[in-house]
Amino acid sequence: MRLLDSYLELGVVAMTRAAAAGWFGGHYGAALLAGYYMNREHDLPEHVKAGIERTCEAYRAQQPEWFFPLDQEETADTSLLEQVIAGLADNVAQLRTSGHGLALGVLALKALRERPDLIRPSIVEGLVKLLKATTEDRQTRYWGIANYFEITDADVQGIEPYQTTVEMAARIFDELHTVIPGRVIDGQRYHFAGEVVHSVTHAQALTDLERFGYGVLVESGMRNHHVQLYLDRQMPDFVREDEVREPAFEQIFSPVFWEKTYSDPHALKLPYAALDLLKRLPVEKRAAAERNLCKLLTIMD
Repeated sequence: MRLLDSYLELGVVAMTRAAAAGWFGGHYGAALLAGYYMNREHDLPEHVKAGIERTCEAYRAQQPEWFFPLDQEETADTSLLEQVIAGLADNVAQLRTSGHGLALGVLALKALRERPDLIRPSIVEGLVKLLKATTEDRQTRYWGIANYFEITDADVQGIEPYQTTVEMAARIFDELHTVIPGRVIDGQRYHFAGEVVHSVTHAQALTDLERFGYGVLVESGMRNHHVQLYLDRQMPDFVREDEVREPAFEQIFSPVFWEKTYSDPHALKLPYAALDLLKRLPVEKRAAAERNLCKLLTIMD
């Protein structure tokens, strides 16, 4: 068994324990889950598998206490999964934290559906805490918007609504024509490219929720995602001088990308989400969409 095969349990455990310090730490366990499912769902070249393991092992070394083995005496209770679903439902009530509640929570749900023996009180307690934290955010997250909590689907201009996750996937890749690195403006950090990354991971989570049969959550979540795309476009003209016009490589599996060890867990979460969503595009549009997606990967740390 290689390291990748252990990342389902390790990923869930790490998400649970990280929740005590806030929701952002949940990214690292989610990155392990993303690596695990990339390996499960795609025919990965060996250099990609090795790159996933190298980066994941760096996360484990950074926060080893999050990855300690589970207490094997704790009993699973599958009825507790409804608490996780309730946490996801809270996250589709309104857009918060760029859809992180779904991007993180649905990965955990996916793992628990595969491994019901992990649906244990301590695991669920941590995930519920994490999902509650992802519903809390600063109102000024997006440039030029005083309070994004007040923006509704009816306020969106210039982006046609979508009714299906297939339409949503197509719209996401259309947004990748402009990739602008984040920067500090007037003392506040704006994650311009990062927010586009989040639109991809959020959409993929909604796609998985649809596969799992949670259609009501998906319907509400897609309205939030539509708002998210509009908010992602908000930026001052002067930041366009930093636009990433050409990617350093054109394919997600490029060795140029996978030879590095990344500090940003989105370096695994984004390829996982993008590989899934690309399959929802017509074959003739995938190469151009993947090339644009690589603009985001080009500036990953």
